[in-house]
Amino acid sequence: MMGAINRQLAGRWQVAAYLALALAALICILVLLPTSDRHFRRFFGPLNPLLVLGVATVAGLASLWVLRSGYGFAILRGRSTLRGAALSLALATALAVAIVVADLFIRYPQDMNVPVPQALLFYPAVGFIAEIVFHVLPLALLLLVLSPLAGFLGRERVVWLGVLLVALLEPTFQILFERKALSWGAAYTWLHVFTIAGLQLVVFRRFDFVSMVAFRLFYYAYWHVLWGVIRRRVLFCRGPRPVGGPRRSPPRALTRTPARTRAGPARRRPRTG
Repeated sequence: MMGAINRQLAGRWQVAAYLALALAALICILVLLPTSDRHFRRFFGPLNPLLVLGVATVAGLASLWVLRSGYGFAILRGRSTLRGAALSLALATALAVAIVVADLFIRYPQDMNVPVPQALLFYPAVGFIAEIVFHVLPLALLLLVLSPLAGFLGRERVVWLGVLLVALLEPTFQILFERKALSWGAAYTWLHVFTIAGLQLVVFRRFDFVSMVAFRLFYYAYWHVLWGVIRRRVLFCRGPRPVGGPRRSPPRALTRTPARTRAGPARRRPRTG
């Protein structure tokens, strides 16, 4: 009896944690939307960001219920969440360093990042939606499709197969969304995003949903916010004027012609007498 009550209370706390993240994303969108709608249109097209968030929140809650009840995933695990967040911070830091070094050679587009201070509200909201769209919802649907294989493969192997397949989704979508031509830069981007997605899903499996969201937010803070500010000055600032370039004209005061010169030589008054 007590065990059932504790599980029910634990389930309510997990739902409360999920709704708290959704509420934080809602506040970010409400504050940012009136002045920065163009940033959301880049990702959502003509769709209203509030509508996208609402649909994603409901779909994510249903998907997490499937993953929790059928496969042992969790939204929040208490102390384990702190360990998951610490691991997420370490992994996000290493991956951010890797992409910053790559940016020095690949030179991603200058307008890739949303500028600060709008970025401080934009990326938390978009990050929450991205976790549902690219990870939680596809994983729940895929595991439902693969569930007949659990009889002879085992549930855990089916879960890890689903994790591997879902990790392919976000990098492939990003390359197609940005319409990048096949190149070494595009190949590195695909591999980098696949690594992030795979590690996030591992954190989700080993820890919880909150830790996975923290992973993305840590990475966004490094890549889109901190480096987003630095790269504009380091990679795209204008250099000094070339030595052989055009010279500036001297100041106007130095080129002014004396009044007598402009008017011509002064006439002598004829002498009388």
